[in-house]
Amino acid sequence: MTVKPCAEGDELAVYGADCSGCMKISDYENAIGKRLIVPKKKGARAECTCYLSCDIGAYNTCMHLCKYCYANAEPSVIYAQNRLHDPDSPFLTGDHMDGDKVHDVPQESWIDRQESLF
Repeated sequence: MTVKPCAEGDELAVYGADCSGCMKISDYENAIGKRLIVPKKKGARAECTCYLSCDIGAYNTCMHLCKYCYANAEPSVIYAQNRLHDPDSPFLTGDHMDGDKVHDVPQESWIDRQESLF
């Protein structure tokens, strides 16, 4: 397993960590087995070297309980959040509440459809 620290600079590279970004275009391409044609990188935190930088989760909702995870505070909070999960809701926990803002985000494929001999 290769450790890929997030936005930590390259200080851990001497210990074998891959500090080049946790989700680069090559990672996506390797995962789907296709070449991608991507638009220019959108703004991200200065320290982030990943191509896409957008949180899609919610704090204190992941049941993996990884010890190093910054997104989980306390297991009891995570268990309480998990009990609010509604499989029929588009939200990770619960349902729409006053003050929630839901945005539609247009999606388009970046898969390169050009066949290659190589």
